Amino acid sequence: MADMSMSEIFDLDGFSLPSVNDVVTGTVVSIAPNEVTLDIGGATEGTIYLNELTDKDVNSANDVVEIGDEITVLVKKVSDEQILLSKKAMLDREKFEALKVAFSAGETVHGRVIKSVRGGLIVNIGVEAFMPARLADTRYVEDLNVFVGQDVRVKITEIKGNKITVSRKEIVAEEREIAKTAELTVLKVGDRVDAKVVRVTDFGAFIEFGALEGLVHISEVSHARTTKVSDELSVGDAVSAKITKIDGEKIGLSIKAAAPTPIEEFAQIHRAGDIVTGTVRQLTDFGAFITVGPMVEGLLHRSELSWGHNQGNISEFVTVGKKIGVKVIGIDIDNGKIALSLKQVDQDPFDALEFAAGDVVKGEVTDINKVGAFIKVAENIEGLCPFGEASWKQGGRLEDVANIGDTVDVRVVSIDKVRRRVGLSLRQVSSNPWTTLTFKEGDVITGTVASTTDRGAFIQVAEGVEGFLPINQIVERRISRVEEAISIGSEVEVKVMELKPNQFRMTLSMTRIATDAERNNFNDYMKKQHAEENDATQTLGDLFGDALKDFV
Repeated sequence: MADMSMSEIFDLDGFSLPSVNDVVTGTVVSIAPNEVTLDIGGATEGTIYLNELTDKDVNSANDVVEIGDEITVLVKKVSDEQILLSKKAMLDREKFEALKVAFSAGETVHGRVIKSVRGGLIVNIGVEAFMPARLADTRYVEDLNVFVGQDVRVKITEIKGNKITVSRKEIVAEEREIAKTAELTVLKVGDRVDAKVVRVTDFGAFIEFGALEGLVHISEVSHARTTKVSDELSVGDAVSAKITKIDGEKIGLSIKAAAPTPIEEFAQIHRAGDIVTGTVRQLTDFGAFITVGPMVEGLLHRSELSWGHNQGNISEFVTVGKKIGVKVIGIDIDNGKIALSLKQVDQDPFDALEFAAGDVVKGEVTDINKVGAFIKVAENIEGLCPFGEASWKQGGRLEDVANIGDTVDVRVVSIDKVRRRVGLSLRQVSSNPWTTLTFKEGDVITGTVASTTDRGAFIQVAEGVEGFLPINQIVERRISRVEEAISIGSEVEVKVMELKPNQFRMTLSMTRIATDAERNNFNDYMKKQHAEENDATQTLGDLFGDALKDFV
């Protein structure tokens, strides 16, 4: 039989020829590295090449079967020379039948994406299946190569002949709905999420995080004013956002709320004490607003313009549009405020004072107002001379001793570096004339009428010393105006009724001089009368003393 052809063998009684695609069972009778010989009955043998023996990657048939193994195979080819068999094809047929069952039952199957082809993907689900691009995801995917190499769950949508079509879209949609429900139960306003931009519109951008999707309105894209969303965001951008609203499945988000505010970014770089360059944006009555960074402004208060006494216009120091160096003196992130100083860019003049309390210095009167006179005593340092320190005269006025623009000598009374104040005195430049007065209470002195008021007149009785003469102490008769009895510049005699040098207080009287004179004259008269009476009594005694004794 060895010399007989395959057709001659098949012509013998009892032999039947298998057909292509028949399923036969045989026994392994010989093994070579690249093929296996199988006895399929009736003294008929078939050959299985290594690539048709298994769907696994092996180097030799010996790794798969042994002599005597019984295996079921599919007939791939029948010819006079040989019968070719395939174990792999049999396995594929079995897989295909199992996939038909899964298809009928609507079950999902697992697979791996092998490659991207025109119009879709090739997925190995035991056999190769085709997944159209539109069924790859619930959203359009521009580059299908992102799926290659991924393990996926799919549903069979069609089996036509030996061609299978599968879909991932339906499963993704189901998984997303389950995940949505789970994520919505724990999501809350204020949560921060990492997301990806999936769609850009004129009014905002839709971003995806987890299984959820929300809208970032155009006003919430950036701290800066956004006029076109597409200038700020593109599909695929990774962003961080904060949840601002949850209404069912409608979710509002804010990218700017998750990002540092402009002032927070400024504070990450700058600290109080830093010198920064800014541009003057606006002037107000109370100061100037300075732009010191992108969308960051600080206030330069008028008190921080100069170390001097700031009474002038702010425009004398800064102008809109000008770039200036300023010192950051405070950052309030919570309230979004930055305090700036122009004067503190330079050295504090109080740290360079060349005088001390008690010194007499020259200064220029810069202002006189209801609290006193401001006098410039050093560069950017003004001291205050209150009204009480203007003159030793009672009720002395600043305007009588100094005018704005005058250069005057003043004594430094106090220096308070913490409160940045210098106390000055105009009167203490000269000695206190009240301490050298030579008269006392009760003395009658001569003075000159220096000034008048409705209540009386001030009488200068010594250099720098004035006493007060009440209107009812000028003349005995009732007068309504001081000028009815005395005039400024006239000399008058007055009596010192009260003298308190430590309080710079002296009260005078003109009427008491005449009253006292009359009282003195009366007293002198009464004394004289009393003396005369005493003289008369003594004479009678002297004349009749002895006689009276005898008479008695």
